[in-house]
Amino acid sequence: MTPLIRHFLPLVIAVLLLAACAPTPEPPTATPLPTETRAPSPTPTLTPTTVPSPSPAPTSTPAPLEPAVCSPMADFDYAGLREAVVNRYAPPPLGRDEPHQGVDFAYLDPQTRIALAGWPVRAALAGTVAGVINERFPYGNAVIIETPLEGILPPLELPEMMPTPQAKSPLTCPDFAIPADWPTAQPSLYLLYAHLESPIPLQVGQTVACGGPLGQTGMSGNALNPHLHLEARIGPEGAQFPSMAHYDASASNEEMSAYCLWRISGWFQVVDPMGLFED
Repeated sequence: MTPLIRHFLPLVIAVLLLAACAPTPEPPTATPLPTETRAPSPTPTLTPTTVPSPSPAPTSTPAPLEPAVCSPMADFDYAGLREAVVNRYAPPPLGRDEPHQGVDFAYLDPQTRIALAGWPVRAALAGTVAGVINERFPYGNAVIIETPLEGILPPLELPEMMPTPQAKSPLTCPDFAIPADWPTAQPSLYLLYAHLESPIPLQVGQTVACGGPLGQTGMSGNALNPHLHLEARIGPEGAQFPSMAHYDASASNEEMSAYCLWRISGWFQVVDPMGLFED
């Protein structure tokens, strides 16, 4: 043992003895962490498996139908239309041609009560153009629209059967041929809109919607004031009138035949058009 070790040995022994006699420190106490407040988890239960019943198929709401009958005078409801009548329905006996075989409507100036031209005319029923008359006497500018009777609401008071055509008439009428299928054809309603301001921009065979534009009130043909003349007749389906005229030296035999067929033949029986405009 070296002298240096012998010199420090007593000091090392003393330090070791002090360390052995010191109390053992207690381990630090752990501070508990805060815990979340949670609802107790539900105890799972066994539920029977069910087959879900199919959901009912959604029902679609049908789109609103267009009106069965529209006012032929724009912006006039049925009540206003009745007030616009300036010449009522007063047909002559079957086979004669005296007026008045339709109804006249006019737009009157509120101040002067004078009939004004240019009021928009609309189709009262959807249908097919059966005739176009451009500046011919007596109807002037006019259009005829055919509508099948089925589904017209309100229903018109119709004859029980087609009338027997008249063989003789005081009106001068060239001969005209009757289609072979007319006696058994289904009846249709034909509406004639006359005395319009301008020629009709339609053609035979075109379809027209209820409320579709036809022209404006005027005084073409045999009219003394601007108005709409509306006639309603029941006749065989599918009839066509490319033109129509009478009481005029320029009227052709074909135009006079069409006029006689429409007015006095009995194949197209006149009815009151106001029956369409019941509330």
